[in-house]
Amino acid sequence: MRMLNVGIMGALISNENMGCVALTYSLIQMLENISKNVEIKFSYRVFEFDYSKEKYAELQKNLNIDSNRIRFVPVGFCYLENWKLMIKSAKVNAVMLSELHKCDLVIDLTQGDSFTDIYGTERFYRLTSIKEITEKMGIPLILGPQTYGPFINDRVKKKAGKVIKRAQRVISRDEKSRDYLKSFIDCDVEVTTDLAFALPYKESLHRTENKIRVGINPSGLLFSDKTEKTKLMTSLKTDYDLYIQEVIKKVSSNSMFEVHLIPHVGNDAVEKFKNFPNVICYSAFSNPIEAKSLISTMDVFIGSRMHATIAAFSSAVATIPVAYSRKFIGLYENLGYTHIVDLCQMDTNTAIGATMSLLRDYQNLKKEAFECMKNIGEAGARTEQIIENEIKKIIKERR
Repeated sequence: MRMLNVGIMGALISNENMGCVALTYSLIQMLENISKNVEIKFSYRVFEFDYSKEKYAELQKNLNIDSNRIRFVPVGFCYLENWKLMIKSAKVNAVMLSELHKCDLVIDLTQGDSFTDIYGTERFYRLTSIKEITEKMGIPLILGPQTYGPFINDRVKKKAGKVIKRAQRVISRDEKSRDYLKSFIDCDVEVTTDLAFALPYKESLHRTENKIRVGINPSGLLFSDKTEKTKLMTSLKTDYDLYIQEVIKKVSSNSMFEVHLIPHVGNDAVEKFKNFPNVICYSAFSNPIEAKSLISTMDVFIGSRMHATIAAFSSAVATIPVAYSRKFIGLYENLGYTHIVDLCQMDTNTAIGATMSLLRDYQNLKKEAFECMKNIGEAGARTEQIIENEIKKIIKERR
């Protein structure tokens, strides 16, 4: 067997969401390690909706991947729930199915948190139909570390359950997801952690500034005037517009702090606050390594995008995750870290007060995060071992 053809789904490269792209970088880096262990080179087919030649070139350079070993495959529309679009996409579907047929194995991450219908049923079907097709083709499907559910619609829940039960391996990044799956289907679920904790970054030189650098990451998904098209079917108890505005005002008015407004999906509504006094605004990043490298220079990070908080947490920055779904709670509680501002449970004043209180206690947050990080390496190693074991089985069968 000269080369193993690995399909990668639900992990993006040509996207402005640095969290989703971070998963792809981290997964491919892990697979390259496995490739060395099993002494076979891998080629990668990345199934996604959009293509950017520049973004693929960046990944190849950052991860030292030859261009002939990674290729973009367009994702079609193969779900009967929208049969008109399925017919219209016939040519793209044909290319997708042809390339999928060449895969020895498929690893699907569903963008980390999108194996659910909280972002709408259409998004669920678009991302799930390709999993179904993979399984029906007899190609081993590994559901990599991700959040599962919640599923609001019963039909969606039933469909998800069938796909999950047929998968070769099911890996969750938190115990809450595992317990949720076991409440309605009988399946084995391995619990590890999010792949993006292992994303590399460039460490900065020692800083000499006297001020405490506070990174604040607004989310364009949560504003009433959204800057992101993705639907969100969960309800917040906190008025997010008022919350983020007041937090920025309070922190920027304190001479102890230096405020840095840091996006993680496009410009993430950072421009809404560019006229605020005493704030430094950043534009959209080109790749997740660039984003994490900047985030790592902060002393404290208040983040509404989960993968932005992962970038902070895994680079020894005191981190205050601002949660809009249970994916935050599940992930961080699994690490033993409970300092989360839950927008679904806290009213606006409580959320603001909790954030400011945690900010004042940032030195202790930093110490706790350091202790929690000791378990992450072990969890990441378990993910790598699970995937390596499945790859070894495939290699043995093909020889």
